Amino acid sequence: MNEERFEIEDLFSTSMVEEIMKEFVWPMPYKIIDDDFSAEVIFPECTFIISDDGLGATDLDFTSYKGKDLRINISVALWVRNLKASDLNLIKRVSVWPNEEDMKTSIKNTMITLQAYFLPFIAGNDDELIEEAENFH
Repeated sequence: MNEERFEIEDLFSTSMVEEIMKEFVWPMPYKIIDDDFSAEVIFPECTFIISDDGLGATDLDFTSYKGKDLRINISVALWVRNLKASDLNLIKRVSVWPNEEDMKTSIKNTMITLQAYFLPFIAGNDDELIEEAENFH
């Protein structure tokens, strides 16, 4: 009996992140660095890494703020602020199975969430988020 191993196709790409980020207005210029399985997005005051979560969607970690290294996952940032991405007008996924369209949707929904809740942090005008996230238990 020949058993084939099921592997999820790598749907995430830095070029996909670049393409989708261009659809939004950002408070300052940024650059994107391809980091194999993720995209590092560098703004003057804030850096984040967006990556495939392994389930056909994305994950995001803020990795620096005003030159200070940190690691704040977007889920934690939302939780400490009592914010919900589900309160936003996010795009619905088309399938329960990972696919390219849903990966683009996930990246776009992440950008919508960043735009709605985290532009002050990205711009370097929200020092309180670091303290709130550090106090997260």
